[in-house]
Amino acid sequence: MNSMKVLFIVVALFFSDNASAESKVFSASTFKELKQQNLGKQWLMILWSVDCPACFKELALIQKIRAINSDINVVIINADDNDEVEDERQKVISSYELSSLQNYYFADGEGDQARFIIDSTWYGELPRSYFIESNGKFHGKSGLVNEKLVRKWLIEN
Repeated sequence: MNSMKVLFIVVALFFSDNASAESKVFSASTFKELKQQNLGKQWLMILWSVDCPACFKELALIQKIRAINSDINVVIINADDNDEVEDERQKVISSYELSSLQNYYFADGEGDQARFIIDSTWYGELPRSYFIESNGKFHGKSGLVNEKLVRKWLIEN
């Protein structure tokens, strides 16, 4: 019976980890919810793609910082608006151990609309990060983010 309990716990942990790895479709309503949930908090939103090697460096950076402080406030959004990358997207999130973070993806064929919801001046260059102040003010940055800046923003604020 004792081995049955262990097996049950292992199976439960497996399914709970996989459940947390599920991304959600990004939309105007989810974006509004994200902003409301994080009002009064300083946070970081990272947009990435499965075809963006520099994005993987940013995801690795977030993984590294989370190893030091698991309470960082980061949201990751996959900007691939193509359902064909779903498996690859999930593999990337899992490989960087980011499944416990809030993560979203652009719906198939709705990339332009999703980008406009986030920032009407952003045309899709990646990686793209937004440093959001506790008052809700967004600061966008295209290209790789500096580790020192991210640490300061997320940990030393």
